[in-house]
Order: sequence, then C-alpha cells, then structure tokens
Amino acid sequence: MDGRAALEIVNLKDKRTDLVDRGSRVRVRAYQELGGGFTALGAVEIRFTSNGTVGDGIKTQRLFGGFAHKDVGSLTFGRQLTLGDHIPKANYSWEMGGNVLHDSAPKAAHFMSNKFAGFRFAADYYFGTADKTKADAGQGFGVGAFYDGQWGDVAVRFGSGYVEVKKGTTTADDYKQKMTGVGFDVKYKAVSIGLDWANGKSPAGKKDYNFKHSVGDGATGVGRYEKIDRFDLGFKVDVTSSNAIYGAYLWGTGKNTGEANGKAKGWVLGVDHKFNKHVVIYLEGGKAHIKQNGTRIADASRIGLGTRIMF
Repeated sequence: MDGRAALEIVNLKDKRTDLVDRGSRVRVRAYQELGGGFTALGAVEIRFTSNGTVGDGIKTQRLFGGFAHKDVGSLTFGRQLTLGDHIPKANYSWEMGGNVLHDSAPKAAHFMSNKFAGFRFAADYYFGTADKTKADAGQGFGVGAFYDGQWGDVAVRFGSGYVEVKKGTTTADDYKQKMTGVGFDVKYKAVSIGLDWANGKSPAGKKDYNFKHSVGDGATGVGRYEKIDRFDLGFKVDVTSSNAIYGAYLWGTGKNTGEANGKAKGWVLGVDHKFNKHVVIYLEGGKAHIKQNGTRIADASRIGLGTRIMF
C-alpha cells in the first residue's frame, strides 16, 4: 500500500486564489506467485475528489488485474494507465502536465514487456461500448516502443506510440481519432533536457484537440482543432541533491477545415525542495496563449505553491 497527499494553493487567470487537491490518493497492489516465473497481480487506486475540491468525494481512479512473467512482461485488464503515459519525457514539473493525447482508458487490456537491452514494447486494446445500437466510442488500439539506457555519463530515455480510438454519439457518427507521440530526454550530471511531440488527427468538423495550459472553449470550438501538433522543450537543473530548477517552452499549431491555423505559445518555470524522498514542496507557474490570424483568441496563466507528502 502507498499513496500521497497532494495539495496546492493556486491562482488562475480570472479566478480567486484557491486551495485544490492535485491527486491525493491511496493505492493498494497485491501479488500472488503462481510458479514458473508467473505472478498474478491486482491493484486499486482511490482518489478523494472529482473536480479538485478538497475532500468532496471518493472515486475509483484505477482498478485492474492481470498476470506478469519475470522474463516477458505484464498483461493487465481494467481501468488503468496505458502506453501513452510512458511517452512524455520532457515534463519535469510536478503539476503542469505532460504532452500526451491519450494516456489512460476506463476499460483496457495493456501489455508492457520487460526490458531487453534497454528496450521495452507495449500494446493496448481499448474496449468500447457493448451496446450495438450505439456508437462504439472508446474502442481502439495502441502500440508503443521505449528505451532507457546509460551511455557513459549520459542517461537517455525515449518513448513513442501510435493510438487509434473510435468516437461518436451514434452508429452513423462513428469516426476515428489517430494520435501519435514521441518523447526523449538526455541527462548529463545535473542537467536534463527533453523534447516531446504530440500529434492528433480527426475528420473534418470533429474538433477533438486543444493546447494544454491554454483556454479552450468546447461549446463554440474556440481553441479546439481537427488536427494538432504540440511540442514541449523542457529542462531541469539539480542545483543540489535537494533543490532543482525546471521549466519548459511550449508551442504548437492547430488546423480546422476552411479556417486559419491556430498557433499556441507558452512557458513553464518552477523550483522545488525535497526534504527527503517522501516530502517535497514546489513553486511553479506558467503562461500560454493562442492566436488566430494574428488575434489572440485565448490565454491562460497560473502559479501554484504545493506539496506532496508520500507514504
């Protein structure tokens, strides 16, 4: 069993300063050896908010079970993180979010191999709607490849994946989202630098994507796009064993049929202090905006002072 308290005092553009829950949780994971290198496993993760308000409810964030083999990998079924969660490498912040378009599913089969010469491979199947009279929203698949290695004094990490997922509200409205992601970073002594790219494509009229850290209006389509490319260029400097400075530059383009391209730019900057491996405090913030035809159509800013207390 493990978990954490994750609380933050945050100020967002056009909102009052507030105290929010940033994913406080309790996790229970169980393992049972079966012999022959096989292990059965199960896990549940409980969180205590649905919208960030402190202690406003309890929900099951993850619930999955499956099997693992010490020489092959693991295969799990249920509500869980999927291969997309392993792609971003350039996000060194605590709560500003990684650059990924699909990282979890409510009903999925997820395979992740063990490392072979530093490489791992993953495959997902996402279960959609069982009712054949309705759109099969959520059904799809994903494949991914990853690498972690040490080249002399340089540590290298790489992640990549491709995901297709059906969306729609009726059987006549079924369509596919196609999402690709690549991320890598290198670390030399105290300095880490990384770059993440996320790409999404949907048919004309299906504005499924927005720019993270920016304001998007789903009702009118402002800041939402049929096709998108998002980039994060991040850095982190371990000033001491307990203190770090980190940040990122964010940019991207969004496209809709018959409209001018949207362009996003932003930045993130933060510092943290680790009292030990269980307790950290951080101060981080950022700004971002979207322009279309040279006119700013959306912007956002935030600054947060937070803590994670882990057990």
